[in-house]
Amino acid sequence: MGGRSEASMDEQGVKDALQYAVVEHNKERNDLYISQVAKVVKVEKQVVAGIKYYFTVEMARTSCRKGGVEKLCAVHDDPEIAAPYECTFDVWSQPWIHSIVVTKGCNH
Repeated sequence: MGGRSEASMDEQGVKDALQYAVVEHNKERNDLYISQVAKVVKVEKQVVAGIKYYFTVEMARTSCRKGGVEKLCAVHDDPEIAAPYECTFDVWSQPWIHSIVVTKGCNH
């Protein structure tokens, strides 16, 4: 068990953990539109009976409605509609037992 260290968005585990956190965040948000990561501010990881990922990201609204069929949704071009906001997510992954959990979600 070690301390936190910087992580790279090039790592598949990091990408998967952030994608999972964003999906869960959108499920909990009371918004008709999906939000996506506009910018990754900071990513760290820590080995703790699995891997815990710590993300600080800037989220923004897209033009894709929840429940739609579009797979790729870009952040809205209009900054007033995009309404960027900062989120921190903590995600705990134990891939050998197929477990991934958001332990701290965005309170926006």
